[in-house]
Amino acid sequence: DPESSRCISEDLPEKALFAGDYKLEPADDFAGHIKVLGPLDAVLFERTTGDPHHFAVTSERAGLHKVCFHNASPTKRRVVVTVRKGVEVDDHSQIARKDHVEQIEKQLDKMREMAMQIKEEMIYMRGREEEMRDTNESTNRRVLWFNIMTLTILVVMGLWQIYYLKRYFQMKKLI
Repeated sequence: DPESSRCISEDLPEKALFAGDYKLEPADDFAGHIKVLGPLDAVLFERTTGDPHHFAVTSERAGLHKVCFHNASPTKRRVVVTVRKGVEVDDHSQIARKDHVEQIEKQLDKMREMAMQIKEEMIYMRGREEEMRDTNESTNRRVLWFNIMTLTILVVMGLWQIYYLKRYFQMKKLI
């Protein structure tokens, strides 16, 4: 409709990629704009319509996201919209420019290195934990055998004392 706005909405999880293409009919000079709004009506994307007829955003929080078109011209227009979200977005080359991709690649390389360091540290820590567990189990076994030996020696010494004292008193004729 002339000089009106129309919105479509899509429920998105947090940090989800949301992209779309739109086509204007008739395609002559269009006076208007497109907005992508987050769940709290925060503007995530805004463009005065023109080429390219494409948008892509990442949701900042979960909730209902809106794509709104405003027709500022006095003629009636038709807008055909195709939206994709999450894994449906397969052509990442249209989403970001080359310089953005290079920055993202650098960040991904840095994150990959950090992940590899964390993985190596986890493997090292797992090995240390196994060594410490083995040492702890070995020490526990040794302490157990030491206690058994000590208890055995004490019982034998007690029995020997009883036998020795009984013989001593029998020889002295006190018993």
